[in-house]
Amino acid sequence: MIAQVLNRGFVLDQMDLVCAELDSGPPEDRRSASLPFVNSEAAYLAAATLLREAQDRENSQSSGQLGFDGTQDERRGTSTPPLDDLVFISRDPLVSLLQTALELFFEARRPELITKSAPADDDRRNLNDDFMVTDVALANWPPTGSPEGDRRVLGAFSETDPRWLASWMAEGVRLFRDKHEFNDLSATPAKIADTCRVVLVGDWGSGLPRAQKVAREIRKVLDDGKAKGIQQHVVHLGDVYYSGWRHEYERRFLDYWPVRPEEASEISSWSLNGNHDMYSGGHAYFDVLLADPRFALQERSSYFMLRNTSWDIVGLDTAYEDSALYGPQIDWLHETLAQSNRKSMLLSHHQLFSAYEKPSARLAEAIEQVLKGQKPIDAWFWGHEHRCVFYEPVENVRHARLIGHGGVPVYMVHQENDPYPRPACYEYRGFLSQSFGLERFAFFGFAVLDIDGPTLHIRYIDENGRQHKEESIQ
Repeated sequence: MIAQVLNRGFVLDQMDLVCAELDSGPPEDRRSASLPFVNSEAAYLAAATLLREAQDRENSQSSGQLGFDGTQDERRGTSTPPLDDLVFISRDPLVSLLQTALELFFEARRPELITKSAPADDDRRNLNDDFMVTDVALANWPPTGSPEGDRRVLGAFSETDPRWLASWMAEGVRLFRDKHEFNDLSATPAKIADTCRVVLVGDWGSGLPRAQKVAREIRKVLDDGKAKGIQQHVVHLGDVYYSGWRHEYERRFLDYWPVRPEEASEISSWSLNGNHDMYSGGHAYFDVLLADPRFALQERSSYFMLRNTSWDIVGLDTAYEDSALYGPQIDWLHETLAQSNRKSMLLSHHQLFSAYEKPSARLAEAIEQVLKGQKPIDAWFWGHEHRCVFYEPVENVRHARLIGHGGVPVYMVHQENDPYPRPACYEYRGFLSQSFGLERFAFFGFAVLDIDGPTLHIRYIDENGRQHKEESIQ
């Protein structure tokens, strides 16, 4: 990820120029423009309309991550820059598509501008170091978060460059509007061992250096399991950034996935669908990620089940229709739970409830239908929010856990002893140390579930391999 493309102001500066280019329609001489896609005038105008609407929304309110405002120290005259200046991860599909198009533009048309920094030799790292956010930036451009200078890109290059970027944007909007067909069939239930290990990581698909650290720590867990002869499974809870294009799965996900290609038959891999996976229509989620041999057991279905004598582990698609259960999933889940005397564990991208955000009522309504008259859900793990939070029993769910802190940098805005907002009962508040300012970036992490019959032992591990919490569910 390029530092400037992670800056909201920089993205907004490009948005108006891209809209103007889209308004003019595709050039008549497409070949001389060397466009990556041959888009129709209708495609351009549709993209222009939707991007203008997104621009209005963005100018009204940031679509970036919620609840991570910076802090100020008036005595020292220091303050934390807005997170949108450093890690602008938009929840608006059009803005995310523009960020994808901008990165493609620089990689394909202006690669000479892209610089990659080497890691520092010690722990005195600043905000531009790779262990905080990203190690990739544009050379000789206003620094991330700087209000000075002209951050507009397109006006500085040849007339073909805006056309090229507009073509990518129009294609992205076409994919977004023409979603991949939903696979109504669930994957064949996978029989897993009564004693096994399941690794969960959420919102990991950023490809950032610290997300790669998470993958290396997961790899250590897998190597430990292999040495002990434990059957193992790894599940991603969804989201590949910015908008789930083919190259983003290839470069930011599959290249770093901790299960090696030659282990496809030894360690199973699974991935839920997330909202960012659907911003380009889910095409690459179904046809690139799930087509990888490591994910073969998922059978290109976005919902699935792992089952042993004691547990039903059910993966749900809450993103094909945003924060809802699309297709036959409600009936399938109801039937699965009604016919089983096993313990139940649900996995999803979106949250059923939250201590920090207002979740969609649609998922709660769908689950209420399923749980009416049913036994409680023993455990539910989800992502979407980039935090690690435990919840008290709520909504007929005994153990609800948010583990969306796998790959997106956020500030840790709470002190260790601050009270937990209900219904939270624990939040991992560890953070990377800084040598200046007030910036405190929360640690990334993942969960390791060791299943032994009806007992579930869970370890929560951060990007440095430190176990910060453990629990058992009987």
